Amino acid sequence: RHSHGLGDRCASCLIWDIDEMEVVRNVEALREPVVMKGAVVKGFGRGSKMLGIPTANLPEASLAQLPADWRTGIYFGWATVDGAGPYKMVTSVGWNPYFANKTKTVEPHLLHEFKTDFYGAEIQIVMTGYLRPELNFDGLESLIQAINDDIAMSSQALDQPEHKALRKLSGATGGGVD
Repeated sequence: RHSHGLGDRCASCLIWDIDEMEVVRNVEALREPVVMKGAVVKGFGRGSKMLGIPTANLPEASLAQLPADWRTGIYFGWATVDGAGPYKMVTSVGWNPYFANKTKTVEPHLLHEFKTDFYGAEIQIVMTGYLRPELNFDGLESLIQAINDDIAMSSQALDQPEHKALRKLSGATGGGVD
């Protein structure tokens, strides 16, 4: 049994080497889901261009919506864009150590293929689970592999009844973008 103060149980734990670095993921349900919202802003331009993994970044001011004791890391849950969805999502909350960010960010990646960009659209995310802490990687390939593994693990976790039931907190209204 694993606990990081974020949930009561560890549904599954995976450990493996990425370029001789051990990555540990704990799929844990949060005690209480955390909802954040804001207008989608342009990030550093790395998600789509450098990583091939687009993100719908929340504005820096949205960090005030997090509990004071919130730890950085990789979380998963549900998202809506202008009321459309809910879509599965995985998000990084923190400093992105590989890129040595100077500001803390919230960078959700939605597990949905959108036809157009939606900067300025209202995004609402509900984080229902925790995967792992932020890590630094020794190469871009290792980072991309870890993100893709985070996406796969998040998708599987969100298919579980305890996470699927929390979709309703995402604020879906049936409108929005596709």
